[in-house]
Amino acid sequence: MILASVLLPVTFVSQTLTGINLGHKPHTNSYGLVAFESLKIPAGLALVYFLHLGVNGAILATLVAYLGKIVILVYFGRTQLKDKFNVTVLRNWLKLSWLPLYSNLGHVASVVDVILYSLITKSVIGVSHYSVSTSIVSMIANAGLISQALYPKLLAKGSFEHIKENFTRLMYFAIPLLGISIVFSKPALFALNPVYANASIIVILLAFRTFFYVITSTLYQILLGIEQIDIEQNSKYSSLVKSKLFLIPTLGNIQFGLYIVMLAITLFVLNSYGVLELEMVTWWAAISLVVQIPFLVYAWILVQKNIKFSIPIKNILKYVAGTLAFSVVFFLTSKSIISFKISIYDFLPSLILELAICIGVYLLITYMIDKKTRMLFKSILTGFTSR
Repeated sequence: MILASVLLPVTFVSQTLTGINLGHKPHTNSYGLVAFESLKIPAGLALVYFLHLGVNGAILATLVAYLGKIVILVYFGRTQLKDKFNVTVLRNWLKLSWLPLYSNLGHVASVVDVILYSLITKSVIGVSHYSVSTSIVSMIANAGLISQALYPKLLAKGSFEHIKENFTRLMYFAIPLLGISIVFSKPALFALNPVYANASIIVILLAFRTFFYVITSTLYQILLGIEQIDIEQNSKYSSLVKSKLFLIPTLGNIQFGLYIVMLAITLFVLNSYGVLELEMVTWWAAISLVVQIPFLVYAWILVQKNIKFSIPIKNILKYVAGTLAFSVVFFLTSKSIISFKISIYDFLPSLILELAICIGVYLLITYMIDKKTRMLFKSILTGFTSR
């Protein structure tokens, strides 16, 4: 525990530098993330596997990865770090520190559902099914990284056109990732452990929940980005409470509270009737999905009240068509390509091949039918060739 405490300051510095670069060069945060992941694996291999340091080795490997990430972020943010230390700004931050603390209440209590399930059922089997399913659908959440620069853009009074363009890009990645999570649910579960292969319905429910969560979070970013109250040096407490800076975390806390109450009641009733754990976990995933939907709708209504923002229906339909196309290809080819064998050396290559085929189908179809996709490919190619 004492050794793990060294991660606290480096995590804080890393998050601070990430925030600085988001408002300066948002793409450089991806470089930092690549450095973090690239260092963590070899450091972990050396410290845990070869030096046999166990948990301490894992902590030290994470520390090394964070330090590498910090070096990258400091390099790209060096021009912003040259300004003099402003005591007035620090004093204002301390004055408003209650707001980010309030905003993070939901994150702090994010493990309550796991604890609740374990206490009611007195088992961790269901938790393992839920956790494994969550790890599969987490790829959908990565699509939200597309929107990481939206908030600072809006703070800098960027054009509202950025919103529609960003939302289109978000859908380009989120929709196929949703499709991949669904059609590859059984193979992915089998790859992690064959005993989880019958939990596909849980993955599907959580996939839709994560998809809606990503959209909701993006809408929240838009609302926070157009809020102007924090521009004032001496913002009043009453004004802050009425602002979106307080409203958005309040909605998150209400959603979390509603989710926990519904989950507790449902699990208590199901457990009293002796329902199988897999069915209880399915209800768990269903509740998380059902609770997410009304907050997505309300977030959309709030955005429409503040700015004129139309959904890029034509583009979304094209991305759905591409996703449906690779889903059809999957169902036609998966039985002959994917080999469900216990040996990971037999199973994993066939799974990767099938995944590559489906991704290729999506990229090809969207490139052919969508102008924005062709522009995206061209800009990526230009970015590589201009270096």
